[in-house]
Amino acid sequence: MRLMKLLLLVSALLIGCRGERDSQESSATSVIEIDGTQLPQRSTLNSRAKEMLKDWPAFQELEKSFEALYRVENNEDLILVVEEMIKRQNDLEDSEYPEAFDIPHVKSRQKVFKTYLLKLKAASEYRTEVVSPAIEMLEAYNAFLEQFNIVVNDTLDLNLILDE
Repeated sequence: MRLMKLLLLVSALLIGCRGERDSQESSATSVIEIDGTQLPQRSTLNSRAKEMLKDWPAFQELEKSFEALYRVENNEDLILVVEEMIKRQNDLEDSEYPEAFDIPHVKSRQKVFKTYLLKLKAASEYRTEVVSPAIEMLEAYNAFLEQFNIVVNDTLDLNLILDE
C-alpha cells in the first residue's frame, strides 16, 4: 500500500514538472510579431511647419527612421528599429532647435514621445505584447508633430497680452 502511494506521488510529480517545463520553453521561444497595418499613420505637417523644419537635420533623420517601423516583421527587427529611433531621438534632443520651436510646449511633447519609445523598447526586449506600446508611441509622436502645426498656426502675440 505504501509502495502504491509512493509510486502515485512520484508519477504525479513527474507529470506536473514536465508540464511546467513545456510551458516555460514555449514562452521563451515565442515570437512577438507586429504588423505595420495595425499601427496608426503618422500625422502630417502643414506646409509652413515643413518649411521651418526642413533645415533641422536631426528632425529629418528621426522622420526617416519611422519608415522602417512600418516594415518590421519580427521582434529582432523591432528591437533594431527602436534602438535606431532612440539614437535619432537623442540626437534630436541634443541638437539646436529652430527658434520658433525652442519652447517648452514642443520639448514636453518630445519627452512624452521619448517615454513611450523607451516603453516600446522594454516591451520588445522582454518579449511582451508590443502592439499597444507601439500605438502609444505613435500617438505621442503624432502629438509632437501636431504641436509643430499649433506653433506655426498660432497668431496670438504673447507680448501684447503680457504688456497689458
